[in-house]
Amino acid sequence: MTKKRQLNIMVCVTSQRSCDRLIARGIERAGAGQAPAFLHVVHCVETGRNFMNTPYEADAIEYLFTAAQLAGADLSLVRADDVDDALVEYAEQHGVQLIILGAGAPGGANREPINLRLQRRLPGVEFDVVDTGS
Repeated sequence: MTKKRQLNIMVCVTSQRSCDRLIARGIERAGAGQAPAFLHVVHCVETGRNFMNTPYEADAIEYLFTAAQLAGADLSLVRADDVDDALVEYAEQHGVQLIILGAGAPGGANREPINLRLQRRLPGVEFDVVDTGS
């Protein structure tokens, strides 16, 4: 009998408002597979920027930590000069096979959405893009 390889799922969160929906999708996808799954909740921001885009950053980080803990996930808060590079590196280092992220994550002025940029750089990874709108 062969042991099934663990599924590594990376849930990319950007704000407290949408993190619950994204983490819930991670839990759903983890439970749907035949192999055991591990959730990595990752929040990455550019160096010099506020992590949660709120003056109540400590409370927002605590909320995110609790949400990840309740899901049985690891939480990683990452600061990087290049968010795309940091997320690609994280996915590669942790053997991520599935990335869950919100559909509403724009790429900024004149840039394509982050999910398309990451898909191009991680062709062997499945992407689950979730509508996190109201």
